[in-house]
Amino acid sequence: TRSAFRRPREEYCLRLLLKHPDLITLKPELAADYFQGSENRAVFTAWHEAGDKTAFRENLDPAVREHLEALEKPELPGNNIEHKYTECILLLREEYLRSLEIKRGAALAMEAELGGSAAELAKLKEQGIEVSAQLGEVFSQKRGKS
Repeated sequence: TRSAFRRPREEYCLRLLLKHPDLITLKPELAADYFQGSENRAVFTAWHEAGDKTAFRENLDPAVREHLEALEKPELPGNNIEHKYTECILLLREEYLRSLEIKRGAALAMEAELGGSAAELAKLKEQGIEVSAQLGEVFSQKRGKS
C-alpha cells in the first residue's frame, strides 16, 4: 500500500534519478536529508550507497521495494532533464532548510521558556543564522537558474 503522506516532489526527483543515474554528478548535490518521506529516503540511500545501481533493490525492505516499483512505473518526459533535476534539488533543499528553521525556532523558544543558559541560546541563534544564510544561497541559485 502507498503511504498516505506522499511527497510528490521527492518522488519526482527520485524518478528522474532512477531513470537517469548520471544526474547524481550534477551540482547542487542531492542529500538524503532532503527527503522527509522515510520511504523516499530509504530508496535514495540504498541507491546512492549501492555499487550496483540495478541490484540495490534486493536489499530493500519489501514495503520500500513496493514503493520503488511504484516510483518506476510512470514515464517521464525526456526533455530538459538536467534543468528539472537541479530545480527539484533546489526546491527539496529549500523545504529541508525551512523545516530546520522551524525546528530551531521552536527549540529556541523552548530553551528561552525553560530558562536555558546564554550559551545554549546563543548556539541555537547561531544555527538559525546559518540556516538563513543557506536559504539565501538557495534563493540566489534559483534566480540564477531562471
